Amino acid sequence: MSERHKIHTFCRVCEPACGLVASVEGGDLKALAPDQGHPVTRGFACHKGIAGLEIHRDPDRLDHPLRRADRGFERRSWDQTAGEITARLRAILDAHGPNALASYIGNPTAFNTLAGPAAGAFFAQLGARRHFGSGTQDCANKFAGSEAVFGSSTVHPIPDLEHTDCLLVLGANPRVSHWSFISVADPMEALRRARARGATIHFVNPRAIESAAESTGDVVLIRPDTDVYLLAAMICEIDRGPGFDAAAIEAHGKHAGKLREFVRRYPPERAAAVTGIPAERIRELAREFAEASSASVHMSTGVNMGRQGTLAYWLVHMLSFVTGNLDRRGGNLLSVGFYESAKAGRRSFDGSFFESEFGRLRKGPLPGNLLPHHVLDAREPVRALFVVAGNPVLSVGGEARMREAFERLELVVCIDLYRNATGE
Repeated sequence: MSERHKIHTFCRVCEPACGLVASVEGGDLKALAPDQGHPVTRGFACHKGIAGLEIHRDPDRLDHPLRRADRGFERRSWDQTAGEITARLRAILDAHGPNALASYIGNPTAFNTLAGPAAGAFFAQLGARRHFGSGTQDCANKFAGSEAVFGSSTVHPIPDLEHTDCLLVLGANPRVSHWSFISVADPMEALRRARARGATIHFVNPRAIESAAESTGDVVLIRPDTDVYLLAAMICEIDRGPGFDAAAIEAHGKHAGKLREFVRRYPPERAAAVTGIPAERIRELAREFAEASSASVHMSTGVNMGRQGTLAYWLVHMLSFVTGNLDRRGGNLLSVGFYESAKAGRRSFDGSFFESEFGRLRKGPLPGNLLPHHVLDAREPVRALFVVAGNPVLSVGGEARMREAFERLELVVCIDLYRNATGE
């Protein structure tokens, strides 16, 4: 019998990269467990990381290439697949040039050390310039919002969970999805500790979520995609009394009058009809946040993907700022991370846009919802598409038009663990 070895590794599903220990015997993965000795995640890993063992063993997981044929899919060898893709792609590029090739990169690559750089180098060598990605669906608003407020797309002040007295959480459900833009070893335990020392915690969400409990906080039910009106109404109520933090405005604020002008259009009395939250409840939330010894706010995917995600994130920053809670103990802190990433994201907001045949767009990956337009309507249409760890047919709005676009493509290559709707 071969000896079983312990190998230290980590989960690639989301940002915290929780430490894991893999048990390997004879080259075969036998077990996965949280790494009790990991200095950051300290023995915590959520169900998604541990389920990696089930995925590894899943008989439906792909371990060989498939090619779509008239009667389903045919199994191919790796050499056959590489040769066929190369020949078809070369013919398309020779006939139509590099603009005929595009990529769609899904979320898992964001936390994979090798996949992102490898994909970037591959498409760069082919001269491809049209790149779509899931980041434009779930968090591009945060990059644009912070760029406008702080001058860097990588500055995202995080709530000081260990010291805050009042926490407002919009569009997040950490019991199910960990956190986003915050790396916390065990988010639910952090929330329980905060509640145990007396902090008030409110989850703003359209439904009663799994994260809410007596030990972690309550839910403020809101109509979907109306968070921006709640935030504006809270800031409006704070402006009416107890007022903005004069010292913070004087030291660091610009255009405070413009902010006041904006939020005055959305007082609690008006926002109540839109959000479904009674006006008095909005006033209570505003006063509680403003009058707490320290208060913090966090906004995540549920709001990011809404119609006004960028405006909402701007108002999140403003709620923290005008109450004097930005970058102070118990409030929202500047998270430097492993390196001073603010420098990497430094850019003038006004210089972040360019004109395209589909209107004014922000530099970076193209919006996922424009993928069908680039196939069906562009002067130089996309004819070949590589999809890496993504499923845009289901994850991007407008499925019927996306399916129409995929039927028009001459070559589709999907790199994934499973067959999905896009590959079909």
